[in-house]
Amino acid sequence: MKKWLSSLAIITLTGTLLVGCGNNASESTSTGEGEKNDKITLKLLQNKPEIADKLKQMLADYNKLNPNVTIEPEVTADVPTRLKTMFASGDEPDIFTMKGYADMKNWQEKLADLSGEPWIEDVLPAAQPGMTIDGKKYGFPLAIEGYGFVYNKELFAKAGIDKVPTTLTGLKEVNEKLKAAGITSYAEAYRENWPLGQHLLSLPFSYEPDPEGFAKKLNEGTAQVKDSPFMKGFFDVLDMTVNYGKGQDSLGISYDAEVASFASGKSAMMQQGVWVLQPVMKINPNIQMGMFAIPLTDNPEETKLPVSVPNYYVVNKNSKHLDEVKKFLAWVHDNGQKYLVESFQFTPAFTSMKASADLGPLAEDMGKYVTENKTLPWAFALWPNGGIREQFVKPLQQYIAGQMTKEEALEDLQKSWTAAVD
Repeated sequence: MKKWLSSLAIITLTGTLLVGCGNNASESTSTGEGEKNDKITLKLLQNKPEIADKLKQMLADYNKLNPNVTIEPEVTADVPTRLKTMFASGDEPDIFTMKGYADMKNWQEKLADLSGEPWIEDVLPAAQPGMTIDGKKYGFPLAIEGYGFVYNKELFAKAGIDKVPTTLTGLKEVNEKLKAAGITSYAEAYRENWPLGQHLLSLPFSYEPDPEGFAKKLNEGTAQVKDSPFMKGFFDVLDMTVNYGKGQDSLGISYDAEVASFASGKSAMMQQGVWVLQPVMKINPNIQMGMFAIPLTDNPEETKLPVSVPNYYVVNKNSKHLDEVKKFLAWVHDNGQKYLVESFQFTPAFTSMKASADLGPLAEDMGKYVTENKTLPWAFALWPNGGIREQFVKPLQQYIAGQMTKEEALEDLQKSWTAAVD
């Protein structure tokens, strides 16, 4: 996750992938596109710089099987900014990564309908809502990710905790047991925008029976943020992370410091997701950890894990080689176990692929929620654009600092939402 939110860092891959000639992404060197001598070049805009080399290898393997097709990748941590530049200049990519829900809807007029592709029926149910607009499918899900409370199993056992909580009251009891054992529950990264103003705040929106419907009402002005009955549970959880954690000092804790505290056994839990496995293991390869859903109520049936697709492949409907792009996606699906799972180390978003044991205990715990159909959408993907995610964190930080009441914080959140849709 941290990689998605890092500062702009574009890595352009060139060299060994290039076969044939042609400077333009969709330029063919001969007339009949289906002929053997055609040289087709596709442009791929991809996020996640950390997989750049592995992506390069996958595309090289595809090129060996399809020597007339060259796929030129550009990998950047800031796809949205780069995408706007490319479309504005006319140098449009043929395929690119995109978040679901609001982002995909904003770009819908540029996207090809993939509803008829052979791999559509293989997509996990949890991965489908973000790529579906008016019944049509516009995305190829690259992975699923989930987040909740990551916990240290050894510290839980030391405090006499033999099962993870499934209710808000149970979570309070866990915190009390840790406190009695002299163990700090949390060291949350509330200096950062996304753990607090995006992931944690997203929970009450996700817990709504109809998250999209609630977001629509907020956009139309027929509902307000404070109307969600799950906001009380959100503030209860927020209070716990502060009171059983580092108090107001949480506002000075960074993501790296949060991970270091947890990995070194100085805190028992952190609100994070499957992406923290490698950073934690790098510090403490012997740590025993797991992940559980964050409860907002005392009804265990409502306690579910937010699981969604961080990014989809989408296709430029104006690509001159639309059939070739679709052919490539079908190949990625058919070989997804090798590349998406084993090479990229993604948790698969397709029923035919199996998560690798190398993905670790957090992905394993997430998989249980997926199997039992106890998942929630990432509701922050439904929020309006316009910097609202950056705005949302401010009143929450002021609340932690004691500078705002809950009611004032909720009013400020509402003002940000209203301003974003006006």
